[in-house]
Amino acid sequence: MLMRRAHIEDLNAIKQIIFEGKELLSKQGVNQWQDGYPNTDSLINDIRNQWTVVLEENGEILGTAAVIPGTDDSYENLDGIWLSNGPYVSIHRVAVSNHHHGRGLSQKLFEAIYDVVKNVNGINSIRVDTNPDNLGMQHVIKKAGFIETGKVVPISATQNTKIRNYAYERLIKQPLLV
Repeated sequence: MLMRRAHIEDLNAIKQIIFEGKELLSKQGVNQWQDGYPNTDSLINDIRNQWTVVLEENGEILGTAAVIPGTDDSYENLDGIWLSNGPYVSIHRVAVSNHHHGRGLSQKLFEAIYDVVKNVNGINSIRVDTNPDNLGMQHVIKKAGFIETGKVVPISATQNTKIRNYAYERLIKQPLLV
């Protein structure tokens, strides 16, 4: 199993996994991704910006996430306190194939992302958020070593919504200078 950067040829598999994620959230009564987001345009944008990563095994895409460097507007108004003020990357649009649930793929995806990001000079942390009703993702995020820091209004939320997602951060351990 390996994590790699997605290519435009991966779009259909990514769209299918996102669709499956939307269906699962709907069945669980979670009002996340139920308003058309993420859509094809956002997924294409992620791939073109080289933000999308996929977890792949034997040529099959098992999971996907957008790993976005730089300031995330969703995280500018945290109702809480971030663990660091330095540069970070954000993880968004995490989903795994319904055909492979129970294998810990979300956990493997988060750990693979951390393993890559921890080797990028100048990145202090990784940030992620999720809907308050998405208990499964909250469990995965916490198990991956993230600390809850407060609440944010996601950029993807419509202006009329009062959704406030739980925000999390995981610090990157920088080597000590000798």
